[in-house]
Amino acid sequence: MTYDELLAVARGLADQPLQTVTGREFTVSIYLDSLVFTPASSGLGQSDGRKAAERFLDRYNATGSLRPGDYAGITRNASYLVGLLLAGQGSGAPGGGQVG
Repeated sequence: MTYDELLAVARGLADQPLQTVTGREFTVSIYLDSLVFTPASSGLGQSDGRKAAERFLDRYNATGSLRPGDYAGITRNASYLVGLLLAGQGSGAPGGGQVG
């Protein structure tokens, strides 16, 4: 998956309630070509930028892992990125179903 494909998935799921693998609810949006994740618990958007998401995708493409712990040290948003990938599978979102 490329970063542009990930952005397409995020656009298709923007502002919809999503869940991490542990069941925490969040939404995703895009600001200045970067993903912004907003946990329902805090309501505060967070992003660690495009470079971190690209590093996440590099490892995901190499390993196929959907375990957030496998991305420790790469991004603090791994649980949200994995949740986004899972939501994109079969969601009908542009780029959806291309995960894996």
